[in-house]
Amino acid sequence: MAKILFDIPVAHEPAEWTDTHLVMEVSPHIFSYAILGREKKILQMRFYEMDARNNHELAEELRGIIITDEMLKTDMQKETFVYNFPESQLIPEKYFDENAGKNLIELLHGDFNKGVILNERIGGWPQYNVFRVPAEVHNLLRENFANGQYWHYYSLWMQCGQKREDERANRLSVMFYPNHILVAAVKDKELQLLQSYAYEAAEDVGYYLLNICGQFQLSPEETPVILSGMIDVSSALYTEIYKYFLLVEMDSLPGKKPVPALEDYPEHFFLPLMKLAVCVS
Repeated sequence: MAKILFDIPVAHEPAEWTDTHLVMEVSPHIFSYAILGREKKILQMRFYEMDARNNHELAEELRGIIITDEMLKTDMQKETFVYNFPESQLIPEKYFDENAGKNLIELLHGDFNKGVILNERIGGWPQYNVFRVPAEVHNLLRENFANGQYWHYYSLWMQCGQKREDERANRLSVMFYPNHILVAAVKDKELQLLQSYAYEAAEDVGYYLLNICGQFQLSPEETPVILSGMIDVSSALYTEIYKYFLLVEMDSLPGKKPVPALEDYPEHFFLPLMKLAVCVS
């Protein structure tokens, strides 16, 4: 059964709730959303931890949230869904064939999980993202949010955060969720890998990151590792990473003023959702 991890009301004045934009992230593990007002001001954030064992249970948990969460019943001027499912494949633009998407996903990820095949061109990159989402989940959201727009997390992460002139040539970006991480590896300013990994122990994360460095000839001593999401600097996870990497830092949202309602939490905790919200608004 889904449970609320964080519920953070930021704005209370009715005058601030105009030109609202609801941005939702949907994954097998987390359902979260941010409501934005004018000038991309965050008005509300809420995070649910999902307890589903399969796609059918995930759809039912989402249905329960949609029915009971009063915020989701509020009329919004704009609604955006960001799917964060691992069955995704990046394809160079010159090789992209829309009709071959289903066969490609089934070849690389198997055909056990049935779903809807979607694709999108990644802004700023000569690549397409072809991905699969559970059909029950996609149909549920379309039924309840008829005017929603749909993206994949990997596309937005690349488009908004992984190709900036001020970024270093080599780096690992690691985003933490409960029991899984999302890793982007960049070498010579070119994306080499974007993948999700499940983990049970802190040692698993250290192993994944060292393996990625070996795969792409990145030096653990010289490669910056940029962390965001649900990781605490006093945790075993952080200690494990710091054992092997010398340039570890927490990500931040450039140019944005601190949000008073979030002062009790580490700034990087909600950064993945906040970056998404700013990117698509």
